[in-house]
Amino acid sequence: METSTVQRPNLAWPLRRMSSDPQLDYDLHKTSIAALVFLVWENLITLDDEVAHIWSKPWNAWIKTVFLFLRYFPLAVQLCNRIISEMVEQHEHLDFSALRAWYISQVLVAHLAMTGVEIVMMARVYALFRNNPWIGHGFIFLWLAETLVVLLGLFLTLPDVHFEPALMITRAPHSFVYLAIAALLSQATILGLTLVRFLQGQWGGTSLGQLLIREGTIIYFIFFVSTMAAAIYSARGLAFGMTEYAWYLSIISTVGCRLILNMQRIPSSSRATDSSFHGTAGLELTTLHASHGAVDASFPGTMSSA
Repeated sequence: METSTVQRPNLAWPLRRMSSDPQLDYDLHKTSIAALVFLVWENLITLDDEVAHIWSKPWNAWIKTVFLFLRYFPLAVQLCNRIISEMVEQHEHLDFSALRAWYISQVLVAHLAMTGVEIVMMARVYALFRNNPWIGHGFIFLWLAETLVVLLGLFLTLPDVHFEPALMITRAPHSFVYLAIAALLSQATILGLTLVRFLQGQWGGTSLGQLLIREGTIIYFIFFVSTMAAAIYSARGLAFGMTEYAWYLSIISTVGCRLILNMQRIPSSSRATDSSFHGTAGLELTTLHASHGAVDASFPGTMSSA
């Protein structure tokens, strides 16, 4: 009598399953390590500025919280990803479910890191418009819409995630496409409002106004290129997605921290000569701390103190 055998799905983690090109996996892994090395190097060369301009601020200063988040959150994620990737490269055993959840959550990690940069950029534009409540409420709505798009993208792409450990080294989740669309729209809005205020002439002749327009344009260009690259690699399933993501986190951390530090380095003499500061009603864009010779960016409803 013939007996039929039923094949059961293999739930074990395929420990040695990598892509068809082991050399490519190795090269991508090392390139991702280079992104971590770059971020560590960036933190080291700007450590003096961090000590001088950030550590002296009280813990209730929002700018200090955002800076430390942008500084060390992406670094911690990078370290975790590089350790996990090394274990995958060496065929070490890892819990499959936990590894898959960590892989899927990377889009949320990127969104949180990008939120730190957007908070700084939104706060500057909000102050440029003299704390206009419509601008403030509009930014809150913009961030909520961006978050909703990211969560929606994560939900829609979950069924399509056929996870294997090699993906931690190669392909980024498809949900990065939704993150890219939402982030680019938010950044375009921020840049557009900055340009509108600049073209109105009130801030055009000040050193602060020139700094905002210059940095806003450069930052948008940097994020446009890096975000579009992440979206293309994710959408097409190219084997460079996770490496680009590693550099994406390093870029977000570097740009965000430099953005804050540049605001702190504005000389006190520049503010004294910028007549537009004296006519600002309500919350000013910057608060001068003569004892530290630095300028601290303000945030809706708060005034930072050194």
